[in-house]
Amino acid sequence: MDDEISVLRSWSIGVRMFGHLAAPASPGVTSPSVWAILGCVAAAGALGGVVNALLSDSALVLPRERAGILQPGFLGNALLGSFAAVVTWGLYGPLKEAVLLGSRPLGEPPVNMTVTALVGAALTGVGGARVVTAEVDKRYLRSAGANAALTPADPRLATALRTASPCEAARAASAKL
Repeated sequence: MDDEISVLRSWSIGVRMFGHLAAPASPGVTSPSVWAILGCVAAAGALGGVVNALLSDSALVLPRERAGILQPGFLGNALLGSFAAVVTWGLYGPLKEAVLLGSRPLGEPPVNMTVTALVGAALTGVGGARVVTAEVDKRYLRSAGANAALTPADPRLATALRTASPCEAARAASAKL
């Protein structure tokens, strides 16, 4: 009987702590609801970062270093996508003026999460992670070009560099040294 009462108390505390997440939006903005929305934006941005990793040379690999260049992998892409989405939403989202600590001014907009804000966060995640992925690819290609320039003319290497991913191009040119 005591175990059942303990479980019910724990459940009641959990419902009170997280009840604001499922409650309808109130006329005023509350810090917990803004943080919950911010968490959704971060998750959507992380998903966008993972999509970017799937579309790029990173695929679903863990962060690693190759040829002296750090590849963020899918975890790095997710983190960067999440960060980009949160920054963009914080700067341009509907609650950019919401007060998270301290007193709230009267007449603040109601708390909400629109489909547009969530999808925009995912798109921002892809774009933000893509910027970093493009920078990594640029370093690989710069390394491949420099190494290829140091080797004698080789038509097979030229063909391989033309069709290889940036990481594979850097590896192939480095192997010819």
